[in-house]
Amino acid sequence: MSFIFDGSLFRTQLCYFSSEKGLMYAGVVLMNEAYQKYVNPTVRTAWLQEWTGGFLRKLDEISDMGKEEIKSCCEDYKKKYIEEIKVRSELRAKKRGKELQETSWMNSAANNLSQVRNAIKLWQEDIILDESNSYFQVTKDGEVYQHLALLVMNFDSEFHHKRMAPTEEKKQAQRRNLVNIRNVDEYQRAIEKLLSSEDWKSVAVGLMAATGRRAGEILKSGEFRQLGQFEIEFIGQLKSKDKERNGYATFTLVESYKVCDGLLRLRGMPEIKELEDKTLAQVDSGCNNSINRVVVEVFSGIIEPPVGELQLSTKNLRASYSAIAIYLFCPWKQSTSSFISDRLGHTSDATASNYEDYQVVDSDGKPLTRGAWVERIGEEVQSSREELAEIIVVTASVREKLDDESFLPYPDITSRMEELIRLAEIGKKYESGELVTEVRAPMGREKKKPCIKDLETMTFDELKGTKVSGSSDEKIRRAVAALKEHNLKCGGDKRSQWAINVRAIKDLTNCRTAVVDSYLRSEEGIEELGVRFEQDKEGRLRPVIGYNEMAGFSLQQNRGKGNIREIIKID
Repeated sequence: MSFIFDGSLFRTQLCYFSSEKGLMYAGVVLMNEAYQKYVNPTVRTAWLQEWTGGFLRKLDEISDMGKEEIKSCCEDYKKKYIEEIKVRSELRAKKRGKELQETSWMNSAANNLSQVRNAIKLWQEDIILDESNSYFQVTKDGEVYQHLALLVMNFDSEFHHKRMAPTEEKKQAQRRNLVNIRNVDEYQRAIEKLLSSEDWKSVAVGLMAATGRRAGEILKSGEFRQLGQFEIEFIGQLKSKDKERNGYATFTLVESYKVCDGLLRLRGMPEIKELEDKTLAQVDSGCNNSINRVVVEVFSGIIEPPVGELQLSTKNLRASYSAIAIYLFCPWKQSTSSFISDRLGHTSDATASNYEDYQVVDSDGKPLTRGAWVERIGEEVQSSREELAEIIVVTASVREKLDDESFLPYPDITSRMEELIRLAEIGKKYESGELVTEVRAPMGREKKKPCIKDLETMTFDELKGTKVSGSSDEKIRRAVAALKEHNLKCGGDKRSQWAINVRAIKDLTNCRTAVVDSYLRSEEGIEELGVRFEQDKEGRLRPVIGYNEMAGFSLQQNRGKGNIREIIKID
């Protein structure tokens, strides 16, 4: 079987053809479905997904051929990868009518290779690392063994310094020539208008402008919880080096209830629901252009692009948020870089400096003092719509009927309202002359929230289908018990035993990282697993699980053991 691939991005048209190893493309074996679980969550573009899957397949084929063969293979693939990137960068520049800059292909190569490396890291968790295929490395997570591919498929510091030089010059030029924001009120009005829109792109841009969040965080990964009138807890940070980080507090440029309601409404829109099965990389690449168009349309008349940039983008909203948040909420006792690091979730002030593009000024262009709204932080909180769902304005006579359990025999007003809607639907059919032959069961009659005792009697499959309070803790509790029972049955054979950590519990239960971490910090988690907390180099508290220490498990304990769900079953 053979067919021609669209060669618009290549020097010449290329053929797919079959071989004993599988489908080939540009001299690289393409991936089969077995490698999609490593590639799809980490690699953004279609061509690179195929390339990476083929590379992982090749690594599996030569896994027992020794270090030299693995290194040689990786160097060959890296050479092909660089050639492909150069061709694509050249054609992209011609298409845009621009001259190819050397740093263009270098930046593209570095950015794409980081995706390939992430796929390798996922893949190596399911293989056995030993002296024949790995190297020893000391990382922030401790002493680990890494596959040799990660050693070769990388660029040295000289390469990164060269490619980043123009970017650093541009950054410094922007920091020396801050763009003025003259009308914060107009900026906030634009946010409120966007948040009230029925268009998903407008709501998303409004949320980004109000919170300084990234597109992927707003569309998929992020969660908000009200803390104050202008303050929320944010969970779901992207590009975080601390993968197990919990949520943190951040300010909103408009009242927090508008932001929480906006996110709730956005996630209910059909266009966003379609993204549920997409990876973050797919969401980012599929939505960025349309979102950036809204940014340009709405904010071009309010703020200017930073020095050296032709038009606004979502990244500029993160920078303008930083400047306005400093003006409104930064206390005098805290440095502005520290304030932004805290509120944008950065681990260092150096990262925060990437967003030092703007300053808030008065009508004469003079910088305004910071902390203008510090005193408003303590204002009484206006609750979000989600918490106000049962507040409905009705007449006294209607309220009397709603409160009459003999008329509507349900214990809560929500169930009584649902019953009224059900009866109204039947009445509508009757009035239109339609024969009512089927009547769905009254809403709420058989529904009651399971109590803790109910959760304990549920099967694990039943637990996975409920989201009531306490269900996540019950799933985690059972996962921990199942891990302990499995390890006990294995006797002293460490090769078959599993360390109990966030990743293992998360894979068994499908609970979010933050939920698992919260359980570990609870009294039950501390008692059950002997959890204690130690400070890392950045001063953050990390959970250390005493159970693993007592069993003599290293950080590599779970590597190469395969799919934990296929080995450990939960009742």
